[in-house]
Amino acid sequence: MLGGGSAGFIAALTLKREMPQLRVTVLRSPDIGIIGVGEGTTPGVPLHLFGYLGVDLEEFYRVAQPTWKLGLRFLWGPRAYFNYTFTPQCDWKWERLAKPNGYYCAEDFEFADPVSALMSCDNVFVRQQNGDPYIGSAWGFHIENEKFVRFLESFATRSGLEIVDDTVAEVVRSERGIASLRLKSGQSLAADFYVDCSGFRSLLIGQTFKEPYISYKPTLFCDRATVGGWDRAETPVLPYTTVETMDAGWCWQIEHESRVIRGYVHSSDFISEDEAERELRAKNPRIGPTRTIKFPSGRYRNAWVANACAIGNASGFVEPLEATSLAVICNESRLLAEMLSGCEARPTASLQALHNRLVGLVWDEIREFLGIHYRFNTRLDTPFWRACRSDVALSASLPFIEFFRENGPSARGAMLLPRAQTESAFGIEGYLTMLVGQKLPYAGSYQPSAAERELWSKIQGEHKAVGASGLSVREALGAIRKPDWKWNPQFYKDALKAHVARIGL
Repeated sequence: MLGGGSAGFIAALTLKREMPQLRVTVLRSPDIGIIGVGEGTTPGVPLHLFGYLGVDLEEFYRVAQPTWKLGLRFLWGPRAYFNYTFTPQCDWKWERLAKPNGYYCAEDFEFADPVSALMSCDNVFVRQQNGDPYIGSAWGFHIENEKFVRFLESFATRSGLEIVDDTVAEVVRSERGIASLRLKSGQSLAADFYVDCSGFRSLLIGQTFKEPYISYKPTLFCDRATVGGWDRAETPVLPYTTVETMDAGWCWQIEHESRVIRGYVHSSDFISEDEAERELRAKNPRIGPTRTIKFPSGRYRNAWVANACAIGNASGFVEPLEATSLAVICNESRLLAEMLSGCEARPTASLQALHNRLVGLVWDEIREFLGIHYRFNTRLDTPFWRACRSDVALSASLPFIEFFRENGPSARGAMLLPRAQTESAFGIEGYLTMLVGQKLPYAGSYQPSAAERELWSKIQGEHKAVGASGLSVREALGAIRKPDWKWNPQFYKDALKAHVARIGL
């Protein structure tokens, strides 16, 4: 396992969990630091950690200190804002309404479901009768990468993984691919199979095998992130990631218990790094020191070449929008582990080709979905956003978009979407939320009757009451830190089984 960050440890733990008989070594370089920018995740990450890997919940919350993320608050498009949750909003139909919810959200997208209502009330969980939070599974994390990796390292050590601190000086090739890794210390490490978790360097797949790189630049223009933050005072810890339109890109706000992290994702073709920092500081006067991270947007044609397979940023990267990185790491790790386990660690060429096809589909679907965010955002009229609206390249989603324009937010359009046969973090709900949220017009907009409007307003009111009576993040953290709090690990195992059955893995 080349790399000791979140990708390296998650991949190693997943392989060891699927095939306990394997000897798994994590090679971690002391010369390479952790990109500690704070991260958001999708719900697939806690499901993988708690449902698949069997991570102890009490220890995880104590060491990694995450907060919860119910979704994203988009300051995007013509609305003041709209909430993107991990639960059905548009793709849900109440029995007494003639159409799914999306048709009633043309003007008023507030309180479309209970989770969105919690977000709008700055609360995170429903309050049970005893006052404790009901912590379901439809949430992700806000988590500081350094604390997360620290936990993973400790868990890996106790799981029987070997960790070697050294740096690769040379990759030694052989006819079957990679023969060994020669290290700066003079030691050599040899293995039957190598997993490249070396991040953007992609030391094995990119640098050694020279695998062709497929750029996503025609769809995703941004290639920089200027990141900073400040210490939190007594302000509420918001249960969502804020996504705010900026002049030449967008800005995230991630909520940690003691820190607020802001990052301006921008395009170097439209704004300089100095200009981006000035714009970021103008909107966030409390921000401290910043740094700018450069990133590519694209994927390698094949993630698995010869006897090496890339996981995470070493195989591809889109950009921080929708926070897909850790979820992709979990998905790629499990896909590789189950394929190697299924063939008793003797992979065939056809199995390798299938793996590469599935991984490519996942990356391509994310690119397509993010492209919709840019193509239809009408909030600002700057050179960057005018270019996005005219030039962002979409392909696989175009039939669905045309269906939406003609028919509105109907779930029947799901058959026209690009669907990877592994986990899709978005589904029809994600596409509908982004198009309804951005008010993409469609022919013959549905006009609800007076009775339907009254019923929809009543439903919204019920959701609002649920949201207003919920617990804040600080209250929920206080509850889980009480000595008598009990976690239910079986809940996450059952949730993972249901999730796997739904996506067909």
